[in-house]
Amino acid sequence: MTLQEKQEIILSKTVEEIEQKNRVADILRILRSASISLGANRISYHLTPKLHSQTDESVHLIAEGFPKKWIELYEHEHLREHDPIPDIVMRHGEPMLWQDAIKARKLNPQERSFVAQLEAFGLHEGVGIPLFGQKVRSAYSSFSFRQTEMLFDKKLILKVSTIALAAHVRICRVLEQADNIKVHLSEREGQVMRQIGNGRSSKIIAAELGISQTTAETYVRRIFTKLEVNDRVGATIKALELGILNL
Repeated sequence: MTLQEKQEIILSKTVEEIEQKNRVADILRILRSASISLGANRISYHLTPKLHSQTDESVHLIAEGFPKKWIELYEHEHLREHDPIPDIVMRHGEPMLWQDAIKARKLNPQERSFVAQLEAFGLHEGVGIPLFGQKVRSAYSSFSFRQTEMLFDKKLILKVSTIALAAHVRICRVLEQADNIKVHLSEREGQVMRQIGNGRSSKIIAAELGISQTTAETYVRRIFTKLEVNDRVGATIKALELGILNL
């Protein structure tokens, strides 16, 4: 069996499996697994609120394979605000190499600084994929690969794009069917959950809501218990599924 035939089988099985899932976490797990099988070593998926920029602080970033320090900078040090690549790719409307996106327009000083940091972390080789879903729910996904030459394999990029789009369309449907009756959060817990969804730490949540950090951490633990999750990403995904957070 040729490599192309193996990739076709992965594509077919993955799209079929995605269509059978009704949880965002399961869909993202399948996307991650299939992408790795196709040679990806870094994956990101930006769950984006309707009509928002792909780098808005309200975007829920799911990332795999990136250095922890980079994610911390991107999520909590406002680095994402100066990332020019997602919005350039979204306007382009087709998969686009990061390097081509960077060259597509004149960058401002903050964007050039972002690109310099991207290169310093060795993360400058990748492809961005625009994802368009129902009811104006767009998203951005990116991939890099174990071997740089794989970025220039148009058939491979098409397969990865197809899987990412299938996952996004299915996620849109799952979110559309969300039911918030199953879990009830108090008004304060709802406020904390929205802060969690925006990537805020307990320290920042405490400052935003005028409560102590200990109290904020108590609310976070209560939310985890009610949603039956163990971390903030899991809580965000579950809250989206249940309609507690709106996308």
